Amino acid sequence: MFCAISGEAPKEPVVSKKSGHVYERRLIEQYIDEHGTDPVTKEPLAMDDLLTLQSTPRTAFPRPPTHSSVPSLLGALQNEYDAMVFETLELRKQYDAVRQDLAHALYTNDASMRVIARLMKERDDAREALASVHASLGGASGDVDMTHEEAPASAGGLTLPADAAAAIDATAAHESGERRARIKRGAPAPYPTPATATNLHETQSISALHSASSPGIQALDVSANGALLLTGGLDKTVLVLERATDKVLATLQGHTQAVTAVAFSGRSNAAAGPGSSEAPLPPFAVSASADKSVRVWRHTGETYELLHVLQGAEAEITGVDVHPTDAFVGCASRDGSWALYALDSGACLLRVPPPTHAGDDGAGMVYTSFAFHPDGQLAATGTADGAIRVWDVKLGRQSALFTGHAGAVHSLHFSPNGYLLAAASRDDAHVKVWDLRKLAVARTIEATPGIEQVRFDPTAQLLAIVGADVRVMGGKTFEPCFVSEPCTLPATSVQWSPVDGALLVAGLDRAVHTYLP
Repeated sequence: MFCAISGEAPKEPVVSKKSGHVYERRLIEQYIDEHGTDPVTKEPLAMDDLLTLQSTPRTAFPRPPTHSSVPSLLGALQNEYDAMVFETLELRKQYDAVRQDLAHALYTNDASMRVIARLMKERDDAREALASVHASLGGASGDVDMTHEEAPASAGGLTLPADAAAAIDATAAHESGERRARIKRGAPAPYPTPATATNLHETQSISALHSASSPGIQALDVSANGALLLTGGLDKTVLVLERATDKVLATLQGHTQAVTAVAFSGRSNAAAGPGSSEAPLPPFAVSASADKSVRVWRHTGETYELLHVLQGAEAEITGVDVHPTDAFVGCASRDGSWALYALDSGACLLRVPPPTHAGDDGAGMVYTSFAFHPDGQLAATGTADGAIRVWDVKLGRQSALFTGHAGAVHSLHFSPNGYLLAAASRDDAHVKVWDLRKLAVARTIEATPGIEQVRFDPTAQLLAIVGADVRVMGGKTFEPCFVSEPCTLPATSVQWSPVDGALLVAGLDRAVHTYLP
């Protein structure tokens, strides 16, 4: 048997009635005098709780040494040893307690990290669901009770008519599921991918378009079936071209100043791949101009004829986009207003005027670009001050504000999956890609100064950037896949053909260039 304090065989063993531990009498009595507890169990312990153990053989202990002899030195050493034993005991107990505390802290930390990871995953899943299903950045517009009186459709109002809002909700509900499946399927070969985009090269060029006296194409769009091109020029005209024959099918005239933007209907959520070739010809074409007007052209026979002239802006129209419902068209102006019109009737369904007083967010209201989210519940406007305002279309209310661009944001485009927004400025040498789920910059892409336009392809795998040259970025990290030689004259507009993935580029050289792998 051994002393529970010193770990050695005791010379005068005693046992505790309460704990049953064996101790050296002198050590336990000294400990009781100082602490009054059992050194192992920490229970109250008195001298009466100790029982002397009878051990054999018994040895005669020497007399206590005096301080003037060698035995006195041995006694002093014994006392010093006893103190060291007590200290060792305390250190051992403290060590055990610290180990227990550390183990508890580690288990607690591990459990906390697991809980945090689970909560973050649930948060990200919830944000993804909101972005996909409700397309909500600020507040859930579907929960707002619109009880105020609506303004007449002809004059425009601050909220949409009920039937228009219902159409937007129906489109959003349909497209959120369809879009996810469409993106997941991808496109069959030979549609460009980040791997094959490195082989892009020019395969076709339609040149000598628009007037030579005011040379240059400022806007470009392609139909959902990939058969038609729509160009807007500095010469105030709009051309409808047939890709297969390079033939001009229609010359649309009427604008009194340069055309700033064009768009076909039926293009918003076109699927990538040959299946899109079966899409019908777009029933509407839209053009915007520096003359403060938007013109809607209807497909009639083999040409397009003027249907409406949409007016109301007090300055140049800088951006136009057909809504994913294919029933509305939206536009933004440098006067700080944006509006939504019905394509078939030309009625103004919503007009969001500039604020009557200066806002407190530090961002301006001179709009330089405009785009709809693929779900149709959101719209984005780029400003001359380098800010991007994201709007709830049904309420005409701002949902989010992105800042950080060095100059006017001249180009905006939402990714087809609805998660990202690419934005570029002519005064900047990079493109910012904003994550709509986190409301933060997901990636900053370096390019050359003078960027004119950015455009995601229908698979959301590629991002085209045009200006001084033509660039294609690919993958989740937007690494360069293709960089052309510097353009002789700046490229001003870019589109992707949904059918074959052709990269279509137009610019001040009065030509439309086609790139394929």
